[in-house]
Amino acid sequence: MPDLPITLIKGDIHNSEVDYRDNLPINMYAVPKAILGANGYMIEYPGLVSFGTGSGIDRGGIYNERLEVHYRVSGTKLISVSTTGTKTELGTISGTKQVAMPYSFTTQCVITDGKMFLDNGGFAEVTDGDLGDPIDGVWINGYYFLTDGEYIYHTDIDDETAIDPLKFATAEFMPDESLGLLKTQDNKVAVFGRYTTEYFADIAQANFAFTRIESRAQKIGIVATHAKCELGGNFYIVGGRKEEAVSVHKLVANSSVKISTREIDKVIAQYTETELVDIRMECRIEDNITFILIHLPDETLCFNETIASSLGVFIAWSVLKSSITNDTTYRGINTIFDPRIAKWVCGDKQDSTMGTIDKSVNTHYDVIAEWILYTPFVRLETFSIDEIEIDTIPGYSNSSETVAISITYDGVTFGTEYWMDYSEIGSYSTRFIVRRLGYVSDWVGFKLRGVSSAKMAFALMVIRFS
Repeated sequence: MPDLPITLIKGDIHNSEVDYRDNLPINMYAVPKAILGANGYMIEYPGLVSFGTGSGIDRGGIYNERLEVHYRVSGTKLISVSTTGTKTELGTISGTKQVAMPYSFTTQCVITDGKMFLDNGGFAEVTDGDLGDPIDGVWINGYYFLTDGEYIYHTDIDDETAIDPLKFATAEFMPDESLGLLKTQDNKVAVFGRYTTEYFADIAQANFAFTRIESRAQKIGIVATHAKCELGGNFYIVGGRKEEAVSVHKLVANSSVKISTREIDKVIAQYTETELVDIRMECRIEDNITFILIHLPDETLCFNETIASSLGVFIAWSVLKSSITNDTTYRGINTIFDPRIAKWVCGDKQDSTMGTIDKSVNTHYDVIAEWILYTPFVRLETFSIDEIEIDTIPGYSNSSETVAISITYDGVTFGTEYWMDYSEIGSYSTRFIVRRLGYVSDWVGFKLRGVSSAKMAFALMVIRFS
């Protein structure tokens, strides 16, 4: 029987557009490692464990290293979160949208819905008449640097609650809106427009203290205020250039690299730019794997920067969800690392739950979440599949677990599921083998699905046929 190795990192499917589409993994991600003839293996995304209860749906979080406080905006309340998950309400924050949470040496700032709040042991709204309606901000060199969508401006160097009407400017590379701000690794301010990104340096000049760095401007921007994140000195954005559809890019120095695939672009294209106004991005590095999460209105995309760097972007994407029978989007949002407990803590999109990311489980607050893997189409015309074998890591679950395997011959529908034992408790040498799957008239594809409470991992799949 010949052996035909098959990857489980990305599958194929047909759709109603008469098109070949990628079938993205669900709740699984790839780990780059040469193991048993494969370049990597698939493992379940970490689960969510309850940590505490906030005051509403999560709108933003930050660990303030200067004040050593874990802050969150939960519902309409600014809260601090203790090492045991206990909340303390500090003040009322209006609105329902995502917030920006820069902080200085002495204060924690919250910017949302055209308002600015500060906390330094005493919570208060900034009421300066020249504040305008800020939508985003960063802290740099003693200033809170803000934008209201049209102007960029900053607080006084000696008063974080004061705005001087002479300290205003505009980003003028192109006449687009100034949607968001981030601070660069070399202490500049990146001002993101819809189709441009400009950089400003502090030169301590009179009135507006910053000046535009002319040679650093880029013709690429973001689709919404929080469609951006920073990691390792690089910016990751959802947006694009004026002549292209919305996609995902990585900004490196003075250049940009598109990291979304055709499939990801099609997923994003389901939404209008108005529907993407509350899109959010976040970054996390764990076990030397870099994750970029994109929270769309109805789904959450996960980009594995580590696997993209070694094996390419086409196998770096997956989908996260928090359900079994439907496509409920991933609940975790605004994940931050709290060094006091050495854990990643997140809020929730559905309710006031606060949780931690936990690699030891795959459940979401004790509720099982479905995972799915697909294979590419394989041409086995007139052959019979005698067996398939998948390298796994058996024996570590707390119960006997099973996996469903189904087959497609048309790229649209999958047939009857075959339920197979994944492993039993303490049985570390169990082989995952499915036999006698039958005759193939042309080509074939496979789907693996699980709803177990135990974590699972899959390496190389081999088809034996005759």
